[in-house]
Amino acid sequence: MRCMLIPPVLLIAVACTQPGETATTTGPDVEAIRTWVEQCAAAYNTGDIEAALALYADDPLSMPPSDAVMNRQDTRAMLETFFGENDVQVTLQADEIVVAGDLGVLRLSYSESWTPRGEGEAGEQEGTWLVLLRKQPDGSWKLWRDMWSAVPPPATEAM
Repeated sequence: MRCMLIPPVLLIAVACTQPGETATTTGPDVEAIRTWVEQCAAAYNTGDIEAALALYADDPLSMPPSDAVMNRQDTRAMLETFFGENDVQVTLQADEIVVAGDLGVLRLSYSESWTPRGEGEAGEQEGTWLVLLRKQPDGSWKLWRDMWSAVPPPATEAM
């Protein structure tokens, strides 16, 4: 027996469509979400907390791996600490974008590195990021819900 795996992003988008709406992977809303990705990378790479938070809806929830759900205030505090202590370089790759009405589902791959401005160790990680965006009354797209997962580096073998 053969199983077919349906991408979770498509399932979310289809489940959130209203009667008569269809999910799409092309068009002006998809392009607007691609622009959102570019703006997000630029905000992180410059350490601009206000620009980063401007990409979030008023009521976002973030679900970091192995941690409590974060609201807007928690996200601000996390960014203030991270950007305040580190120089950051982020690369974002939109792997899949699906729009269904006023909901956009975005699956990204990311890589990031950070260099402490003072004490501490430099680091890097790669991972995946799932973002649900909501279209705002002004037509912009903002992060409404998200979760991410770091991909562990390959294990090194003992010599």
